Amino acid sequence: MNIYGWIGLLGIIFFTLIPFLNKAQRTREEVQKAIVTIGIISGIIIAVLVFNINFLIAFLFGVLAMILFDSKTYTKKRLTIYGVTTLIAGIAAYALLRDNPNYVIQHLKENPESSSFYFAENGKPVITYQSTVRRPLASTVKILIAVEYAMQVEENKIQKDQSIPLGDLNRFYWKNTDGGGHEAWLEAVKQDRGIQNNEVTLHDVAKGMITYSSNANTDYLINLLGIDAINQRKTALGLTQHEDIYPIGSALLIPDSIQKDGMSEKELIKALQKLSMDDYRKLAQSISLQMKTGEINASETTFDSSPAVQRVWSDRLIGASANDYGKLLALISNDELPSNAAETIRDLLEWPMQLNEENYRKYTHIGSKGGSTLFVLNNAMYVENLKGDQYEFVILLNNLKFHEHFLLRNNRNSFERKLLNDAGFRDEVREALLN
Repeated sequence: MNIYGWIGLLGIIFFTLIPFLNKAQRTREEVQKAIVTIGIISGIIIAVLVFNINFLIAFLFGVLAMILFDSKTYTKKRLTIYGVTTLIAGIAAYALLRDNPNYVIQHLKENPESSSFYFAENGKPVITYQSTVRRPLASTVKILIAVEYAMQVEENKIQKDQSIPLGDLNRFYWKNTDGGGHEAWLEAVKQDRGIQNNEVTLHDVAKGMITYSSNANTDYLINLLGIDAINQRKTALGLTQHEDIYPIGSALLIPDSIQKDGMSEKELIKALQKLSMDDYRKLAQSISLQMKTGEINASETTFDSSPAVQRVWSDRLIGASANDYGKLLALISNDELPSNAAETIRDLLEWPMQLNEENYRKYTHIGSKGGSTLFVLNNAMYVENLKGDQYEFVILLNNLKFHEHFLLRNNRNSFERKLLNDAGFRDEVREALLN
């Protein structure tokens, strides 16, 4: 629950109690109403903090409880108003929340300037829609970093079981910049008793990067593996449209590093946009090095960049084409990497198999890594079913409005399931996009 949620709930309590400053208002009926209201607000807070229920859902149930406990609700006029309101809200919720895989097709078709799609079946690309256009990868780039990690394990440059102090990772951690991924990973490792003497294994760090999308773990691995090594790897793998790697987490601190006293947000954005991409990468690397050495302590700052400033960061994220990542997925899916590296990368990417045992009833392999910002929604996945059929697909979506982001995220899973399991639907997607 964010600060605005707290302000709203405490505001309701405040305005519920303020009338009691007037003695005439302290009637038995008004006191009962206040007790009910405060009880409901307390229930919302408990539901969110103790039972981890989504704030919006808890708040809506709280509003419903207030309506039901209000004696004025049970008049003909009020019942009619609430009934109509509920019907309209129900229709709107159904339209927004129902599974509608065709919404993804429609968005791709209507937004070729900001959408890419790649789909291959048994080694043959069958749908390539705007797939050579370079787009921001967000966390999907972590697949390439994971491949470099697996190759350095193969080459005995690093060891999967080497111990990494949590303090070294925490130097790259900036709270609220990865959707709680780093904290969720730490909790999972703790539950698995993977923390010994305040250290974790390097392989657990890599898993945190992929499964939980920890940006701190990502920037740590970029420093450990070496930016030059990762960039050389992408060239060796034939990823011809892939931009150079830089630490993506530390780049979030670039606005703070160039902002001057009295500089307005508009002036800050202009200054960020004036930076060449080469200078931007160098600045991100410099900040990352200062975080590594402790010169910059991210824990002492608060991430409060506006959506407009975040947009600059999102647009400047490492880019590549859907074709590049289709090729990268195929290398993994077809076991074209050396044996130890192949085993290592599968162990990292195939977390969906470990997450849901039901997948073993249909599939031999599922490897996946998504990526998102306020404006980006991506996913890259390879799949092999029990019949031996192999699929790789990549979807890169940029310049999303809030409602588009919400609807695409809500319908992406059903789109992907139908794409993998329904040949007729694959034909429908191909026909829609080719036309």
